[in-house]
Amino acid sequence: MFSLISLYFASRRDVVLAERHIAAIAAKPAAAAVPAPIEAEPIRLAA
Repeated sequence: MFSLISLYFASRRDVVLAERHIAAIAAKPAAAAVPAPIEAEPIRLAA
């Protein structure tokens, strides 16, 4: 019985930590969501 209780609280602790981690990630502005402009050099096509 003790092991079932300890397993429950261990899994609950993991869930709470994951929720806090996800909330902290969501609170930060997503700088990577804006793509950087790509500079391309023009190439000559054979005609």
